[in-house]
Amino acid sequence: MTVLCGCFVDGLWAINETANAWVWLRNRGWRKLDNSSTQICTRLLALAALAKQRNVAISLHEEQRGGDLVITEIYDYAAGGAMGPTEEVSFAVNECVYGWTAAYAQRGTHVTVRVRLVPDAGISAATMNTLRDTWRRGIEDKWSNRFGCCDSAGCDCRCALTFSVEWVDSNEHNTVAVHVGPSRSDMTNWDTMDTGDVASHEFGHMLGHPDEYPDAACPRRSPVSTGTVMDDNTEVVERLVRPFCDRLGETTSAL
Repeated sequence: MTVLCGCFVDGLWAINETANAWVWLRNRGWRKLDNSSTQICTRLLALAALAKQRNVAISLHEEQRGGDLVITEIYDYAAGGAMGPTEEVSFAVNECVYGWTAAYAQRGTHVTVRVRLVPDAGISAATMNTLRDTWRRGIEDKWSNRFGCCDSAGCDCRCALTFSVEWVDSNEHNTVAVHVGPSRSDMTNWDTMDTGDVASHEFGHMLGHPDEYPDAACPRRSPVSTGTVMDDNTEVVERLVRPFCDRLGETTSAL
């Protein structure tokens, strides 16, 4: 199933037959509306007609059925990440002497990591509230809206990749112990002096990425000294987000 965003409807066609309606997407051509039921087809046609009337972009899912490309969902009139079924993802990562489990939820082009924070005794609720805000902003600002996914037909309807962290008390992907800083941090141990940049680096591990700085314990590590978030906590580059577009069967492009 392909996820598309920022698409414009330039034409509509329907005939007095059960569930037989089509839309013309700008620069993409005709797409059939899902005809699995009259109700679904009618709802999609109404949304497409409104988008055409207002000349606003839509987000959608489409899939190949026989010889036709079929629109199965139309979402909000926005060029942001399209939604869809949520996939829980989990896999083992092994790099040199290190190993961990990456885990997150992907819904269309939005990726969420649920994190349970367990503070040491003596860390106040006020301090934790400040840290949650700092770490969330650091993570989401660093990773989100840098790249998008688009299908092989072109990138005129790319969907922005967005990332979020949810602080939870249960059903977490990761548990992080919070210590009084300064101390050495890793994916499951953060401290009260960690910045949003540090949190964005550890978030990268939760997504499955190894470190990219030199480490005597891993003399053959490659790449190293990359100037990325996994090296010096700075930039997110295309190869770090490519797996999320790959999962949708799409290519990755800069926004």
